[in-house]
Amino acid sequence: MDTHVGASWINENKLMLFNSSPESEIDFKVESREANLDSLINKYIVFEGHSVFSEIQLSNGNDVQSHSHAYRSLLRAAIQELGPENEDDKKLVALYELVWSFCEVLFIEHLPGGCVLPYLMELMQWHFPQPVETLNDVLTFEEPMEHPKFWDCVVSLLFQGQINEAVALLKITPDGGELTSFLEKMPLLNNFSGHSLSEFKISWSMWQENCKQNLESANFVLDQSVDILEILCGNLDVFIKYKDLAQTWYHLMTSYLLYTMPTVTVVTLHHQAKDMMGIYKDYLNPLDEILFSAMEFDAHSVLTQCITQFKNNWWLSAHLADILYHAKQLDDTELQYGCSLREYTLLHYASELIFHEDFWSIGMDYFMECKKLGKSYLEIAVPRIPLENQNKALRVWSACEKHGLISIGSNVCRVMSSAANQSDQLGLALIWSLQAKDLVSVTKISETILDNYIETGGFSNLDFLDQLGNNKLLSNRLMFLGKYREFHNMIKTQQQKKAAELLVSLVESNLGPPRFQITLLLDSLPLINDADESSDNKGVVMDSRQSHVLLKALEDMQIKKLLKESDMQKVETIRLALVTNLASSFLNEPW
Repeated sequence: MDTHVGASWINENKLMLFNSSPESEIDFKVESREANLDSLINKYIVFEGHSVFSEIQLSNGNDVQSHSHAYRSLLRAAIQELGPENEDDKKLVALYELVWSFCEVLFIEHLPGGCVLPYLMELMQWHFPQPVETLNDVLTFEEPMEHPKFWDCVVSLLFQGQINEAVALLKITPDGGELTSFLEKMPLLNNFSGHSLSEFKISWSMWQENCKQNLESANFVLDQSVDILEILCGNLDVFIKYKDLAQTWYHLMTSYLLYTMPTVTVVTLHHQAKDMMGIYKDYLNPLDEILFSAMEFDAHSVLTQCITQFKNNWWLSAHLADILYHAKQLDDTELQYGCSLREYTLLHYASELIFHEDFWSIGMDYFMECKKLGKSYLEIAVPRIPLENQNKALRVWSACEKHGLISIGSNVCRVMSSAANQSDQLGLALIWSLQAKDLVSVTKISETILDNYIETGGFSNLDFLDQLGNNKLLSNRLMFLGKYREFHNMIKTQQQKKAAELLVSLVESNLGPPRFQITLLLDSLPLINDADESSDNKGVVMDSRQSHVLLKALEDMQIKKLLKESDMQKVETIRLALVTNLASSFLNEPW
């Protein structure tokens, strides 16, 4: 079972956690306030918290109560699932759960008749399980009254409103008959359904008045029995006497209210809290200030203190601010930091996540809920997300597209294109430039691929060109590159006639760089006088018009002085082949 958690800040970055009352022997841990997002418990609450957060935004803040319950449940699940090896993280999340639970009861829960005590009592039973643990130990004794903590156990059970368990123990005491009769008749708000609040108040007042009358005339065998009846009478002195069993002021307050003001409302709770804090004034810490602010119904103060005390871990502050905003307990007034308090906490929490390997996409979601400054933060943050591999980069780009961050996504693509280009992965560089719709980069990379073909006589890793579709239209050079690859595929599949038509159209279009014309003309050589079984003029692939087009292109290159000295032998070879093909085509073509 989990133990009660107390806390005190030792210095700016250290938190002392202890699991017993300040006056008892302290078993404490020193916990850094720096967020450790790689710990198992933090990963769990980050992922699960994001799921609940997203549901709230999709529901536009409807059913806030159930969403708050979901947050509390995930915190409790984290506390229960982790073992002793995660004790420090476990205790820190227990603090989160305590703050969350109080805020849920005071700001969010729908309280029947405004009565808050049943909910506070349930919190005490969850956070202070020692009475039940002690009870189980007491019952292992053959004579339970001989257990050294027997009476402490009875008082603790009464403090937590566990009446049936207390009755079971009191029945074996000498004064048990009279004490149990009082307890069994005690009106409890949880069991008073079907009656009005006024009826309950009358019934409860009559019951306690009877307790007080019997206290004056009581003749108990044991002094402890007197203390038990004084508790039922709401005598403050006896509560102070046993305050160490309550461990904290808010536990003692809840216990005291059970026997003095069981119908207390949120509106008046802070008056009782202030009195009880005075009893524990030597042991107060920042956590107590947070809880007291909640009882004062001051959501802004609760959040600002959470920000201060959990300065480098924003999970609690961000999600609490968001749920209070949707519960209409926190407005969106712009504060001195340029945005609302809700957005301020979300920005800081998202900043914790955005550079983490596992959480960057979650961080983007939180930034996008910050309507005033979120996109500005993303414009700064996304370019700094490490892009270790292609898959990570593609996921970042997809996330940008999902959120409508087109320009930011394009920048990611440009970064990846530049990196691929520098490592001579031209096909990959071209793909990223196409994603970015960067015309200049697409044209430049396409020309580089063509230049490499001139030098090596081949392409590599350009299969993706077959899947580009209309993207080829983005750049003339890319269109040329795609058509030129298509020409080579026709040659491989023995479609010489179609290949010749495409080659001539490429020469006529001038889509490619001027220096590439000589390469196209050289590609015509294997087609000249090659046989094409699909042609009506077998033995002739290129007709007279096509031959004439290529001859004219060759002459234009010479006129424009686009040929190098080393190209002259190639020119003569091409000219001779084209003239010969022109003559052959004239002989085979009908007049």
